[in-house]
Amino acid sequence: MFVLLPLIILIDSHLGQFVNSFFPHIQIVSHFIFIFLLFETIEVSEYLFLAYCLVVGLVYDIYFFHLIGIASLLFVIIGAIVYKSNSVILLNRWTRLLAVLMMTFIFEFGSFMLAGVVGLTAENLSVFMVYSLVPTLILNCLWMLVFQYIFEKIYL
Repeated sequence: MFVLLPLIILIDSHLGQFVNSFFPHIQIVSHFIFIFLLFETIEVSEYLFLAYCLVVGLVYDIYFFHLIGIASLLFVIIGAIVYKSNSVILLNRWTRLLAVLMMTFIFEFGSFMLAGVVGLTAENLSVFMVYSLVPTLILNCLWMLVFQYIFEKIYL
């Protein structure tokens, strides 16, 4: 599965670009990788999972931000939280859905705040929330509703 992680990020970015082509005035980001990582906590040990998160974060940093550190830090933090609480998260479908929404929110809001600190963005917080954060959360909620059953068959 480790080899698939960078491939999933690339597929994820193309899914996001495809969805954005239908909505030119908003910025929607697909985070299908969070669904994959959520279910991957079942398969691997904690340190290997955190290594996965670090590698995914580095690939994400290089591919999207062109600055190493933002996604790497956030993916490791999100990965540690998810791995420590996976016994509660994996209980039912609704907690898994909420976990993916929280992972998406933490990543998007955290990357926006860190990008503001570094100087990569000068966008207003309210504009970011309306035109990027909320549509991203809606898309990732839909991804989770659609693909949760497939991942349940594979992992659970």
